[in-house]
Amino acid sequence: MDTEVDHYAVLDLPSGEEGAKLSEKDISKAYKKKALELHPDKRLDDPNAHLNFQKLKTSYEILKNEKARKLFDDLLRVKLEKIQRQSHQDSKRRKMMSDIDARERAAFSPDASILAREEEERIARKLKEKIAQIRAMHSKKVSTAPDPSQKEAHARAKESTEGKGE
Repeated sequence: MDTEVDHYAVLDLPSGEEGAKLSEKDISKAYKKKALELHPDKRLDDPNAHLNFQKLKTSYEILKNEKARKLFDDLLRVKLEKIQRQSHQDSKRRKMMSDIDARERAAFSPDASILAREEEERIARKLKEKIAQIRAMHSKKVSTAPDPSQKEAHARAKESTEGKGE
């Protein structure tokens, strides 16, 4: 018995729980309809016609036999449960992976308080630079501006030269 073949699907019948509820009459009716369609005498141009018809007959024999059909139904149920279990595990794995990604992003991204402190330090540095720049400009103005005592000396010298010229 081929475990990969869904014998209900071969006969164009619903599988799973619906298939298990089908009567022998429903199965025979579906077989006869499908046999007319797949019979090798009607499909002379199809090289796989004989193989397809043999597959149809095998599926019919399995579903017609009560014990074989029950085993096949059990096999389908186990496969379905396995798929559902894997799907459930896959969703758990996806959630676990997204949680891990979120934790990694949080671990490697800087904390808001650290960012605020760094911003404050950057602004403080800029302010200190600007203050130093202003002080340097102010000291240049003071050093280039004449000293008041020098102004007086210069004015006296000018007066004395003007007074002598009279």
